[in-house]
Amino acid sequence: MSDNALEGIMDFKLQAVGPFLHWLTLIILCIMPVVIAYVIYRLGRLPGAIARARNHPQADAINICGWMGLITLVLWPLALVWAYLAPSESLTGGAAKADDKTLLARLHEARQRLAAVEGRLPQQRTGS
Repeated sequence: MSDNALEGIMDFKLQAVGPFLHWLTLIILCIMPVVIAYVIYRLGRLPGAIARARNHPQADAINICGWMGLITLVLWPLALVWAYLAPSESLTGGAAKADDKTLLARLHEARQRLAAVEGRLPQQRTGS
């Protein structure tokens, strides 16, 4: 080898930074798995947390769907959308927001209406 080639190798400017770069790489390799695990944990519980915060009646199912969605990659967006959807009255029977007094008042009103309808019906004879 010629002297010019050796001088080119000796003039490597980042040689002094080499030990720092080794330690930086080691730190990154130790911290990145922890950060990735934390991000996966937060993403897995996000749909369930949103559903619980919104008092969704199917929050447990949404939570399971969110965790399973991390494996399948299809269920997670569905769980997120499901967490934001308000359940319709047909699912809850309309009783999710009503208290007992309101339900009793509606039952009493229905009984009165039924009695009025029965009063208007003609009397049928059972004998021949």
